[in-house]
Amino acid sequence: MNSIHLEPNDPTCALMRRCFPNYSGRKFCLEIRNPGMDLTSYWDGGSRSYFQVLELATGKAMGVPQNGTPFDNGRNFQNVEMPAPGFAVVERSIFLGKESGLHLHLHPENAAKFLPAPTELTADGRIVLDYTATRKSSYAGKNRQQMANEDNGITLERWNVASDSLKSKGLLNKSGAITVAGKNARVSR
Repeated sequence: MNSIHLEPNDPTCALMRRCFPNYSGRKFCLEIRNPGMDLTSYWDGGSRSYFQVLELATGKAMGVPQNGTPFDNGRNFQNVEMPAPGFAVVERSIFLGKESGLHLHLHPENAAKFLPAPTELTADGRIVLDYTATRKSSYAGKNRQQMANEDNGITLERWNVASDSLKSKGLLNKSGAITVAGKNARVSR
């Protein structure tokens, strides 16, 4: 399964909001799934996922009823085949009482038109993105560049050149934090 993060103003997010019009959050994700998905939907420990099957051509949504408990008359939607081409599943997740966002689950045949163009990264650019996404800004008295230098031999000069390049591409913001496009560039390699 590949995950792509989406900016809230992306047209795909408007399509997802059709399924859950009362969702007001800013977390959106697109996931390419192979057949076999768990659509079990009931409250358990403060967590639940709600599902809608979405017809991509028309935007028509069909709800998946609560299922998986002994009170649901044997309805259980575990290991369900992904819908045929032209359909997708939109999931709204609540984990321990907090919104986890909307996820658009697509069959691989439907995915091409929703994917962003791949981003070319230099080796140093990959290192800067990886360390920005996965490391604290400082640990044990060392900043990210110093940690990357220890692990990969990237000098401060090379780090700054790569960081400036990533900022110009919109993969890092002006303060050096990773953007949604930067997150996607890390997984698209």
